Amino acid sequence: MTHAAAPHFDERAEQIRASLPRGIDQRRLDLLPRVLNHWSVTDLLEHLSREDRATVRKRYDQLENVGKYAQPLQHAFGALDERGRIWLAQEMGLKKGDLHLSANRAEDVYPKERLKEEYDFLTKVAAGAQRLVEESKKEREGAPKRPPNLRAYLVMMDLAAIYEWLTGTKPTRKVSRIDYKDTGPFWKFCSAVWPLVFGKGCSGLPAALKRWAELLSEHGEKSCFLVNLAMRHPQWGIFRACTSKSLRCWCLAR
Repeated sequence: MTHAAAPHFDERAEQIRASLPRGIDQRRLDLLPRVLNHWSVTDLLEHLSREDRATVRKRYDQLENVGKYAQPLQHAFGALDERGRIWLAQEMGLKKGDLHLSANRAEDVYPKERLKEEYDFLTKVAAGAQRLVEESKKEREGAPKRPPNLRAYLVMMDLAAIYEWLTGTKPTRKVSRIDYKDTGPFWKFCSAVWPLVFGKGCSGLPAALKRWAELLSEHGEKSCFLVNLAMRHPQWGIFRACTSKSLRCWCLAR
């Protein structure tokens, strides 16, 4: 599976700035390309490397099939009597180029120890596949509900944090009463950044924005990207106007 490369935001910096409302602190506007470029090679790169739920589900279905077919084969293999194993060894020896094998020669070419190894291998395959599938089911049952497109959701959370840091206002989803399409300042900012992240224009953005708003309302989950960035690069002064106490409060609000 291939993933999108980390985008470089310098070329679109002016367009992204133009998408923002007026009155934003100039210093933060100047910092924005640096913040986005750092996001691109850290948190965003990690988000884009995540597999979607359909891909993971398909892999577990394949593992389930492996376990389903390996276990009966292992049982059938174990049920073979001595002569059956000799015949099998003879046949496997023929595949190695020996056209006429006696029972004794068959054991020389493909000894009983090797047959036992094959049996043990099937046992481990069946048990391993079953264990992986069972662990996956337990994790899914105990984990909080996640959106089908986890990558888009994580990107939306980071964009919301960056927008709030820039503007000092909480990002919200707004829908036009005329055509019921997304609108508003947060939408404009996201629509300027989104094509650079996913390379498909604004495809997928309306659904991602809607799902982000729903989950924010339900769980209040927010990104810690900017808090982590401020700690990684204190010289940037991400929260320069903040006291250490106010920064702690901002972190807790995430």
